[in-house]
Amino acid sequence: MTVVHRTTFRPVPRPWDTLSWVHVPDGLEFTLYAVVEHRAGRNPVVPATHDEETLWRWAHDTFETELRAADAEVRRAHGIRTRSGFMVDVRQVRLRRYDLIPGRGKRSRRAWEHCAARMHAADALYRPIREEIEARLARTGAAES
Repeated sequence: MTVVHRTTFRPVPRPWDTLSWVHVPDGLEFTLYAVVEHRAGRNPVVPATHDEETLWRWAHDTFETELRAADAEVRRAHGIRTRSGFMVDVRQVRLRRYDLIPGRGKRSRRAWEHCAARMHAADALYRPIREEIEARLARTGAAES
């Protein structure tokens, strides 16, 4: 039996709400299932072999790394110095990087399109693993009810 922990990855709203000319696209919310060692809290247990557990860990780590890399790349493209998932101080955001350069909105849209495409491509690779885990969770939940 394998213990899994469900997490959701989404771009942190700060500093995007301080940059009025940046539009963050919708649909950048992804569900991940991490294999954890101990049953802490309400983490569900699903049946899995050792090989499946290893595959799930590798897939989770690869997917999360790709999501964070895409998020970091779009942050760099906008001149943001902080990493995703950390509190952002408005003073650390170089708000004037694109203020004086024409076409900042177009470059921002292009950067977000590239980020979204990269995230969705990684999601397409992770989808079979996620669907398998969710199917097993549904079977386990139906058996316990």
